[in-house]
Amino acid sequence: MSFSRIMLRCALQIPNLSPYCVPHSALRLCFPSTSSLHSHSQSQLLDEAVDSFTRMLSMRRTPPIIQFNKILGSLSKTKHFHAAVSLFQQLQVRGIAPSIVTLSIVINCCCGMGRMKLAFSVLAKIFRMGYQPNTVTLTTILKGLCLSGSVEKAVRFHDRLLPHGFQFNQVTYGTLINGLCKSGHTSAAIQVLRKIPQYGIAPDVVMYSAIIDSLCKDTFVSDAFHLYSEMLAKGISPDVITYNTLTYGLCLAGQLKEAIDLLNHMMLTNITPDVRTYTTLIDGLCKEGKVKDAKNVLAMMIKDGVKPDVVTYNCLMDGYCLVNEVNKAKFVFNTMAQSSVSPNVCSYNIIINGLCKSKMVDDALNLFEEMHCRNLVPDMVTYNTLIDGLGKSRRILCAVELLKKMHDRGQPADIVTYSSLLDALFNIKQHDKALILFKEMKESGIDPDIYTYNILIDGLCKSGRIKKAEQIFEDLLIKGYRPNVRTYNIMINGLCKEGLLQEALALMTKMEDSDCLPDAVTYETIIRALFENGENDKAEKLLREMISRGLLQ
Repeated sequence: MSFSRIMLRCALQIPNLSPYCVPHSALRLCFPSTSSLHSHSQSQLLDEAVDSFTRMLSMRRTPPIIQFNKILGSLSKTKHFHAAVSLFQQLQVRGIAPSIVTLSIVINCCCGMGRMKLAFSVLAKIFRMGYQPNTVTLTTILKGLCLSGSVEKAVRFHDRLLPHGFQFNQVTYGTLINGLCKSGHTSAAIQVLRKIPQYGIAPDVVMYSAIIDSLCKDTFVSDAFHLYSEMLAKGISPDVITYNTLTYGLCLAGQLKEAIDLLNHMMLTNITPDVRTYTTLIDGLCKEGKVKDAKNVLAMMIKDGVKPDVVTYNCLMDGYCLVNEVNKAKFVFNTMAQSSVSPNVCSYNIIINGLCKSKMVDDALNLFEEMHCRNLVPDMVTYNTLIDGLGKSRRILCAVELLKKMHDRGQPADIVTYSSLLDALFNIKQHDKALILFKEMKESGIDPDIYTYNILIDGLCKSGRIKKAEQIFEDLLIKGYRPNVRTYNIMINGLCKEGLLQEALALMTKMEDSDCLPDAVTYETIIRALFENGENDKAEKLLREMISRGLLQ
């Protein structure tokens, strides 16, 4: 079978993906004798490119293909992929023979649009015309397959090309390894890394960094450091990206001392930490509640001339909120503006969440209004945080009003929104309204999760509607939901309060049969109820069982 036929078969195996919309980028088009165009908008540049191309097509003596390639290449570089492919089709209609450069540009555009089937058909055309694709073109196709989620097809494509004498370079294998890592095939990426020396390709920092990043994200930090040591042994110098991924892995594993040591090692080896390095470390320290240390890292960052960005400030604010120091978080929030860093939606969400947890709901609402003044559109997190905060402050009318505002502004409520309102209604003993809301939620197409059911069953038990709670619990099982320990504990507690101890004990047995083991709360609830009911023997038996299971400290 000819190689062009193999390529056509490959094309038929690739799904015809819909092209995504490509925004006008800020890059400039560069055409011959068009330096004056640089001040024009991208739409004007695009229009002029198309006009130039069309004029050349209409000339009595058609210019050489290289002139068309210049325009197509410029459109490709500035990501106007649709326009470039459309102009190429006009060349085809006019019968103007493309060069290998033309076809390579079109392949790049097809890959940029995710149109891999079309890219393979252009590759087949290259072979039919007697051309040979170069390494760059083949690497582009491999990258396109990886970006479109067809990493396994990219590997098979590479394996088919190799026996035909096609050459690949470090960029090719860096692309393939990165694609494998991004799709969760880290072991396969390591295998590629081990194989490539036999193809005459030396592994580089890009390949190692991609695998180290993937290992760190999967919390295999010791394996990542093993590869890092291997890099050093082979004389491959890590760059700031390598160190950033290792810092992230250490922070994720809670190895903060090692992360700080790594930062110091970077400086000793003349690798300048960037904003991501410092921000990752600040975030890791904040998540462990070490906000003072995080603030010291921020001071070091500024001293070293690295400007914090909005993510840096967000991490620090989140840290202060986690340790209930919301006023310090507000101070950082105000500091951002003084440092010429504009807060984003995430910044507001962090502060609003911190204020709501500190019962400062009015301050949170003020910030919500401030977002509109700054032309920032609140997202689902913003609304859900405020609705939960209002509900916990027993301001149900305000919460419902905010729910309506969500709908009016085109932000649909989700399961979290309804769960917060359900919890709030049960807390103020508005049980009937809660049940109406639950019904409304299901009618709007939102399926309750186990967390929502826990709120519902707990509310019904506390209001003495044990039969209704039992009915809903049974419905859970029939519908295939898996009740968790909290679900069982809520139900058992409700039964005990109603004096239905046999039913509670039966449910505890059922709990064990469903592989949901009782915890200390389960035992304590039933033991207390048995003692109160004078059934001391049963209570003491359960107490011994609880001790034997190591549930009593």
